[in-house]
Amino acid sequence: MKDIKVAIHQPEHFPYMGFFQKMEYSDVFIILDDVQYSKGNWQNRNKFLNKNGVEEFFTIQLEPKAYRKPINEVVVSDNNWREIILSKLYQNFKIDFTDVYSHKKLVDINIASINWIREKLDIHTPMFLSSELNINTKSTQRLVDITREFGTEYISGEGGKLYLEEQFFTDIKLSYHEQYVDNYYSALYNICNNLTDTFHEDVRKYY
Repeated sequence: MKDIKVAIHQPEHFPYMGFFQKMEYSDVFIILDDVQYSKGNWQNRNKFLNKNGVEEFFTIQLEPKAYRKPINEVVVSDNNWREIILSKLYQNFKIDFTDVYSHKKLVDINIASINWIREKLDIHTPMFLSSELNINTKSTQRLVDITREFGTEYISGEGGKLYLEEQFFTDIKLSYHEQYVDNYYSALYNICNNLTDTFHEDVRKYY
């Protein structure tokens, strides 16, 4: 019987290509939206090479004390960060992302950004939110319990070897996969510069 592969990832903002490689390879993809927001991570920012070849960040500004809240409760600031990002992205990619940035909660903005890229990459993997599940265990045990809810195999990046407690995977298969990416910029950069033509082929080849 074929294993049903489950991947779980926090909702990053316009994530890099490795995020979507894992999504494409999996049978089910879970957005881990109810864990604590992590300051300095990729949940409210990302980067790309601008049209002059210079690395450039774009950052969503958040209301104070966001780091004390679960990601799905973090609210974005009301100042002018939207205009700055929209202008920056339009100047470089000639795309209006007003709809993506119209939301008040960070998680909704991030899911909108993820869905935009999913559509461009033609990914059809079912996606669910962890907050919709009645699973309240912690750390590795929670990943195992979520995987058990949908499938039989947990897909982790190589970095999972540093923190996953493998003894909890008693009835769930644990697989580590190295991600093969040309760069760690937002997938938005890759899509708009026609660097994704072999995306599906690469996932089949390397995973």
